[in-house]
Amino acid sequence: MATPITIFKNNQRLREESNIQLAATFFSDLLNLNKSKCFNAIERGYTYNIPFFDQEDEYRFIAPKDIALKRRIELEERDHHNARRIWLIPANPNEYDLESAFGRYDFLHWRRSFNYENGDILFIYLSGYIQKVRYKVEVIEGVVRSSDVNYDLTFRKSEDQFEDSKELDWSRIRLIDEVDTDLLSLEYLREYGLKGNIQGSMKLMGELKDYITSFFDKDLTAEYYADEVAESLEEGKRKVVTVNTYERNPLARKRCMEYYGVSCQVCQINFEKIYGEVGRDFIHVHHIKPLHEIGQNYVVDPITDLRPVCPNCHAMLHRKEGGEYLTIEQLKNRIKSNPGGNHDYL
Repeated sequence: MATPITIFKNNQRLREESNIQLAATFFSDLLNLNKSKCFNAIERGYTYNIPFFDQEDEYRFIAPKDIALKRRIELEERDHHNARRIWLIPANPNEYDLESAFGRYDFLHWRRSFNYENGDILFIYLSGYIQKVRYKVEVIEGVVRSSDVNYDLTFRKSEDQFEDSKELDWSRIRLIDEVDTDLLSLEYLREYGLKGNIQGSMKLMGELKDYITSFFDKDLTAEYYADEVAESLEEGKRKVVTVNTYERNPLARKRCMEYYGVSCQVCQINFEKIYGEVGRDFIHVHHIKPLHEIGQNYVVDPITDLRPVCPNCHAMLHRKEGGEYLTIEQLKNRIKSNPGGNHDYL
């Protein structure tokens, strides 16, 4: 099946071609580059949303989503040179509080110590007193312009290192999954093919790659919550309540669910009990601390500040009554006192 390609230059549509070969020919002639190099850039570009930079210009390549997904699977099954790369990289917890940073931000800026590209997967090994692989992250932007980097001292242990970091190149990453097990300690990694210590970025391959990836089977950001909670329909317009960032943070959500479980703290519904396997671990998370009480350096506490709630109750908690939001206890009592309410779970 031919793969139609649309080429964008600096976010402006530049060219449409009916297949990748014609797109590579056009791109090669445009930039006076080797056609094979252009073909590879386009293939990685449309399968993993990886931009191609030429001096000050940014090029992106778009194909139909179903075709891009199918090709991505083919590349990875064949371990093709254009497949997404998987890395094992070290991080020193004595220099940067990575867990707190993941608990606060939806994405982090990460030192680009190697040529990470969009779609690459990084497994982060915490050195020092931890010595385990703990995090799986995805590179969502391989090269971040220095003007777009969020230089944040909050979680750095050394102000001098913070100042030095401003001279580095950066990528943008998002957390996919977090695991804490001794089976990912240095001792076990060596049993599965690791040579020496983890002192820099290394491409994962073979038995070691299979061993590490087998522990990470979730995407903490996938399909568990919406960016918006529908509030009402009014004169054909959809009113929404925006879910704040503390409710969307994947690591904070995970900690909250581990502590409270996945039943709604208002109505007690458990989606797995009602819907079976498809409902496993499905729940929203509600941030109960008033936003006006939050300072600039606030870090969410998943136990004291968050509660699991179902989407319906979550929407009600984000609606105001008399200018005030209802608390979880108030909403729970409202359900109990409502003669028409469903009290089966209360």
